[in-house]
Amino acid sequence: MELIDEIERKVQRRKYLMMVDILEGYRSNIHQALSRMGNSKQIYRSAHGCYAHQWKGQTRDAYEEIAAEINSTGNKINHQGELLIKEINREIRRLLAKAEALR
Repeated sequence: MELIDEIERKVQRRKYLMMVDILEGYRSNIHQALSRMGNSKQIYRSAHGCYAHQWKGQTRDAYEEIAAEINSTGNKINHQGELLIKEINREIRRLLAKAEALR
């Protein structure tokens, strides 16, 4: 019976560690996406600095509206990404604690 219990603990521990591996991969993907978003914002800001000051009238008004929406959306994405990473980290810690308890 002890051997069966030991095997079951090892299997359950391995399941927890596999879940941690999956979450770490997911977290890495989120970091990459946020990094790409940051790079895109830098490109946008560079183009803004080169061209936006020349626009006037309706073109400028339309541009300002779109620019505000882009900035707002980017901020929301960053915020949600950070919240998601925080929750993933919390879940990883929880799973690692469970795996450690099965040692």
